[in-house]
Amino acid sequence: MPGRSVRAFLDANTIVSGLLFHGNEAVLLELGRYRALELYSNNYVLGEVVSVLGREEFSLSREEIRGLTSYHRSCIVVLEDPSWSALRENIGLLDDKKDIPVALGALESGVDYLVTGDKELPGSEEIPAITTSKLLDEILSDER
Repeated sequence: MPGRSVRAFLDANTIVSGLLFHGNEAVLLELGRYRALELYSNNYVLGEVVSVLGREEFSLSREEIRGLTSYHRSCIVVLEDPSWSALRENIGLLDDKKDIPVALGALESGVDYLVTGDKELPGSEEIPAITTSKLLDEILSDER
């Protein structure tokens, strides 16, 4: 997308992977931190991220979780959640109801992509769902 920055809405699984592991998702967050592309999520997604980070399997302290969410906010613009009326109007949008605030958040933000590893979270004609790997390939192919 020459001429303007790529804009992407990140799902919680992408953010958690970027915060906890080295790999494509961590690269994506760094690109957001340096404003090489525009990354967005919403408060609902941030809540999911904090919930996952708090799981026993990660053994993170409250201070570590606070540090990770602070870093998250330096990489990603956190938007307001979709309104209750928008959620009610779109209750049949997806089988997994907990994904509706994510899908609507992406639609309302006007981004180019919804970045997710969740195979159950489909994109739309306006905003295709894409993996981190495919987004990075897209960005790199635009640079050539």
